[in-house]
Amino acid sequence: MNVASRSLLWCAVAFLEQGRVIDRLSRALTASAIVSILIALAIAAHPPRVLVGVASVAAFAGFAEMYFAVRVGFDASLFRRVAEAEGPPEFAATDAALEAMGLMAPAKCGRPAEARIAGARRLFRFQVLALAAQVLSLLIGATIVLASP
Repeated sequence: MNVASRSLLWCAVAFLEQGRVIDRLSRALTASAIVSILIALAIAAHPPRVLVGVASVAAFAGFAEMYFAVRVGFDASLFRRVAEAEGPPEFAATDAALEAMGLMAPAKCGRPAEARIAGARRLFRFQVLALAAQVLSLLIGATIVLASP
């Protein structure tokens, strides 16, 4: 790898770290959805199914977002480690460690930085989509609840 690869890794780290902002918002929405479910179940003998359903969808989307946030954060940390290492950036030691831990399939070892960053960007997009599913489900639920008599 060369200096351009190191710059590419730094840019990837800066981009992937934005996943923290998404995760904070999602965690607040997930907590709100869970609290809404618990309140509905505690107060009403027959809680509105729409409210519980919509809040459940938002909570499940929130849990999916948390999974992707962990993966995106992990990739950002690994990219930072490789970018900060002395000498030219290389993934051989990181690949060996990940393979030994069972976190990387042997077939994926030795990939170029560009392929790794493309995979991390895909995870970031899934994280954003999970947040979008949360927001959309809550907006739909709020619309239905407000429109009902």
